[in-house]
Amino acid sequence: MNFLTKSIPVAGLILLTACGGDSDKKAAPPKPIQSIVFLDKSTSAGGGFTEFALQKYNRTLKNLVATNIRSKGDRLDIYYIHENTIKAEAFSGTSQAAVSEDTTDMNPTDKEAIVNDFELTLRKERTEFQNQALKHLLTENATATNQQTDIWGTLEVIKRIADTSSIVNVYYLSDMIESAKGANRRDFHTTPPQTREQATDWAKTDAEVLKKEYGSIPYDKITIHFVLPFEPTSTSKENNPNVTYYWETLFELLGYKKRVEEIN
Repeated sequence: MNFLTKSIPVAGLILLTACGGDSDKKAAPPKPIQSIVFLDKSTSAGGGFTEFALQKYNRTLKNLVATNIRSKGDRLDIYYIHENTIKAEAFSGTSQAAVSEDTTDMNPTDKEAIVNDFELTLRKERTEFQNQALKHLLTENATATNQQTDIWGTLEVIKRIADTSSIVNVYYLSDMIESAKGANRRDFHTTPPQTREQATDWAKTDAEVLKKEYGSIPYDKITIHFVLPFEPTSTSKENNPNVTYYWETLFELLGYKKRVEEIN
């Protein structure tokens, strides 16, 4: 049995897709969903997540696995955000749910057995994905890469994966504090945007740089989610709204036409 993963070996499960009703026509399989999770492993996250953030992130990961892992081809990739985000793939797993046979003409007993088997193995596979996601959520980054936060680097990852995917859901589990060294880079630790106007100006400047760097990204097939670690009682100093506005504006200028979804 095969459960396709990279980086970490996981016990495999071959799943059977449940048939749809008593229709004479076999339902077309859903388009695979590609989920990309970016976990902040830099010191901008305070060297680790608070209890509130851990609970929020754990809940988010469980929900996205339950929603997005449904059948063959659904895939989860986890990347760390730090100094070398582009190369920081921590986990990649692909569902192997497969249609073993057409149940259209089966008797109710045989059909029920196949459906029950599918539901059982799907639960097991989702548990494996959830366990891997939680493991990486709790993994500490004690290397020198934690000194920078290259969120811009996530664009290369998104572009690379989206170019060969039909549906892409992106999740940023981060405070979104970009902090990178080099020409034309931002360090929101030392110099965060102070107003919406400044955030807009910076986003316009940076969008031109990133368009030249990464070219066209197929945002029409992408949905972006922000999962910020801040409690509802956080001050504007802790949770600077201008930082969030910078990213929302930047993605819009890069071609993302939807509203960035913030998961609470």
